[in-house]
Amino acid sequence: MPDLGDDYPDTLLWQYIAASESLGGGFHSLAVNLARLSDKAVREYREASNSLTAFLETPGGVQSIKGHTLLLRATDHMENCIDAIRRVEGFFRTPEFQAVAAAGHREMLTELHAGVRNIRNSMQHAEARFAEGRIQEGEPVFPAMTSDCLYFAGEYILHAEITALVITIWQLAYAGVWAVSSQE
Repeated sequence: MPDLGDDYPDTLLWQYIAASESLGGGFHSLAVNLARLSDKAVREYREASNSLTAFLETPGGVQSIKGHTLLLRATDHMENCIDAIRRVEGFFRTPEFQAVAAAGHREMLTELHAGVRNIRNSMQHAEARFAEGRIQEGEPVFPAMTSDCLYFAGEYILHAEITALVITIWQLAYAGVWAVSSQE
């Protein structure tokens, strides 16, 4: 496998691990997981963006093998990004997150994640969507990406919304890393 060492020091997880102090118990788990998942969301979003840009610049677009492959790669990376964002939401219900975030902020974050939750559930439960007949004739049989959104089985999410959520979860994770760094 290729050496990814040059990329790793730029991650939030590395900053947390490299700090001379760490949070205790559940706060450590919260900080590590928020950092890891936000790093993953950023990485997957960048790869999706790079693949989509390459697709848009490919002569023949989806009619060529190269174009088709790039579009599928962009969609796969966006699906991974969405999954990472959705997994962050699960940490909003932990006692540690509840201890550091006001109820109104947690509620707002949960509302902001509604679009990701809907598209993620649509993708993760594709077999049920097929069985229920929720995939209309002529619709894609797997997640599809356009220049401005990702859609599947009647659900869609704009790239701008995904971008905002990636930034939001990165900021949440950064706050945890910063809390450790400021203790030094």
